[in-house]
Amino acid sequence: MSGEQATSGLDFDRMVDSFDVYDHDTAQHVFEVTRHARSRCPVTHSTAHGGYWLVTSYAEVRQALSDPATFSSSQGVGFPHHQTLMMPPIDFDPPLQKEFRRLLNPHFSRAGIAKYAGAIREIAAQTVEAFAGRGTAGPGPADLHNDFAAPFTAEVLARVILHVDDEDLFQRARAVASQISRHDPSQEGDKRARLEQISEEVLDQRAASGTRHGDCIDALLYGEVSGRPLTRDERVGTLMILILGGLSTTNAALTGIFRHVAQTPGLEEHLRDDDWTRQELDEFLRFEPPVGSLSRTVMQDTVLGSQPLKADEVVLLHFAAANRDGAMFAEPDELRLDRGKNPHLSFGLGDHRCIGSNLGRLQIEIGVAELLARVEDIKLAEGAVLEREAGTGSGWVSLPVTFRRR
Repeated sequence: MSGEQATSGLDFDRMVDSFDVYDHDTAQHVFEVTRHARSRCPVTHSTAHGGYWLVTSYAEVRQALSDPATFSSSQGVGFPHHQTLMMPPIDFDPPLQKEFRRLLNPHFSRAGIAKYAGAIREIAAQTVEAFAGRGTAGPGPADLHNDFAAPFTAEVLARVILHVDDEDLFQRARAVASQISRHDPSQEGDKRARLEQISEEVLDQRAASGTRHGDCIDALLYGEVSGRPLTRDERVGTLMILILGGLSTTNAALTGIFRHVAQTPGLEEHLRDDDWTRQELDEFLRFEPPVGSLSRTVMQDTVLGSQPLKADEVVLLHFAAANRDGAMFAEPDELRLDRGKNPHLSFGLGDHRCIGSNLGRLQIEIGVAELLARVEDIKLAEGAVLEREAGTGSGWVSLPVTFRRR
């Protein structure tokens, strides 16, 4: 059975009126529900979480992303707002936001990331071997998400990007990061507080060691913004978003790609070729973006599309829905690897475009290549029912598959 579940009997009007990204049923039918919301009104009100505006059309999401003075990140972009402290640069507006990007960009540029390709490939190969062993040794199927995509991306972040050697510490980070912006939002503050503590431990360990790797942690400890050192909260908050992004997004993208591989005849052979393109990767990202939605706070009375908004109201910008807007994309609900122009919003837009996009692309390309070099005939396990994560992400909980070693 595919991840697209039957929709008969669902009350889409009710689901839109109380749209809640944390609702399990809504998550399983997120594209049908947001399509209905867009057809009613691209900026529609939801009564969930005290009331907010759900934005589902490409034009209106782009408008908000392009106007940070009116649609601010300064109150936090998570939803609902349960920040224990702000996480630069994602929770800041220009001009200070640009200062943090200037500090971090050299470590996440194409050139800055390319030097890690060999180490990433080695980690991918090791993770594939462990994954393949699980799939051939046990009586049940292997889980491509939990046994390959998640540990692969976590190991890359810990060992290659952050140079963290404390395995227990990073396992704790991985555990809490997997829960943030998912499941029960009332526990969000506690989960973020735990990640804050772990991030501070990482920074303290590096500072105490006296070791410098010339990486992004060194930039936080010894760099400057606006001519001054970073504060404690700025250092910790920035590392928190780097950990969250590094642990939750690329593994979701990889799982989404292999979900299609497991269910689409011929796709495995196509992706095994070395010449599958950036264009095709962009289509995978458009179709199932790793981050489904983020919020902004309205700073002054304004109009979004044709909807008047008041200062202090919250808008939830639904990137996944915008990526399926027929006004921008032909056949929006079809995965078309031959799609040409593809201005998807999966990495955001403008000042807040995802800083880790180059790292994510490289990990996806290497992860796909290394897995397909070692296993074949990937199929969804018999009887598997796929379930989407509820929350501001849009990934799959698991991907049970069968395969053969090559």
